[in-house]
Amino acid sequence: MIRTACASCGCTDLDQFLDLGLSPIADAYTADGGDDPVTYPLQVGVCAKCRLVQLLEVLDPQVLFGSGYSFYTSASPPLSAYHSRYAAGVLERYGDLAKQGVLEIGCNDGDMLRHFARFPHVGVDPAIGPAAMAEKRGLNVTTDRFGFGLAVELRASMGLQPHLIIANHVLAHVADVQDVLAGIAHLLAPNGIAMIEVQYLPDLLVNNAFDLVYHEHVNFFSLSSLEQAALRHGLHIVDAELTDRQGGSIRVTCARRPSPNTAVDRLRRSETWLNDWGAYGGMQGRVERIRQRLIDLIADQTGAVAGYGAPAKATTLLNFCGLTVNKIGWVVDTTPAKQGRHIPGTRIPIVAPDDAPRPDVYLLLAHNYARQIMAANPGPSWIVPIPAPVIL
Repeated sequence: MIRTACASCGCTDLDQFLDLGLSPIADAYTADGGDDPVTYPLQVGVCAKCRLVQLLEVLDPQVLFGSGYSFYTSASPPLSAYHSRYAAGVLERYGDLAKQGVLEIGCNDGDMLRHFARFPHVGVDPAIGPAAMAEKRGLNVTTDRFGFGLAVELRASMGLQPHLIIANHVLAHVADVQDVLAGIAHLLAPNGIAMIEVQYLPDLLVNNAFDLVYHEHVNFFSLSSLEQAALRHGLHIVDAELTDRQGGSIRVTCARRPSPNTAVDRLRRSETWLNDWGAYGGMQGRVERIRQRLIDLIADQTGAVAGYGAPAKATTLLNFCGLTVNKIGWVVDTTPAKQGRHIPGTRIPIVAPDDAPRPDVYLLLAHNYARQIMAANPGPSWIVPIPAPVIL
């Protein structure tokens, strides 16, 4: 579907500022390295009215999150540890609300929701495999896409009106932002809160993190664009904090009544530069320079080059840069579900750490975990591609 109107405010003035060419679905790891996956345009625009950054071609959710979706949150130890810290903080501050009912939208395999299992809870996720894993953990899960229609159904059939709603990196994946926020507003108890975490657009722009653009990521938010979207449904952002998730994210707390907050005010003031076209206009030139610099760095290596980490963003980076198995011999990843498969569009095999020789150089594809990965794997040289390619 070609987007003709903003996913948040409906404005039809969407200005393209980034074109990453054709790319396969990032999480569609192939069992056969000879497969030629279907590719789709990766083009990004910004709404002239609310400044929501969004993909200009949106794929059918069933294509993205059907039975082949292979991202399981609990398979990533750093992410699982992040969820544990996040949940502990929520329970410390909002434990009384959690006791009255919790809804997690986009619960995946239940890695976050498990911390609230002792309370009345419901998880919602359209990804069949991860949702089934959550059910095996004894969690109450609905395998469906969340929106206003499902919210009405849940409230009517279950009497659901949670006091705590959690939506981590959900709004990035939906074509209709307003539908999801309308569902949250319909279900949220009068004195409840909704905690929403999304990638933080200013960090993506400043860090040249174009590899975070893939078909599963439809929207990219600033505090300002998220706040405008939430206010249309009577949801006020009453707190906000920046986190290190996915190279830089923002977590906001929404409530039905406004409340002054210095952290929210400070972030609002810091985002005025996003109103100017200059915040976006130079992105294309920067990513093309990154591509050429990375190609040159790899060509200069005389020994074996392998990748480290097979996150979804690796698909964007490798396909945009034209790096295939001829340049990158293999990719090491600790996730069992990915091992024995291939990075889409590249024919690069994914192997377990113990099943591959140590290369002379690693291309760090999970660069948001650079410190932990490099400390645990001393010896080879490392090419870190983002924010600008460098060899360490």
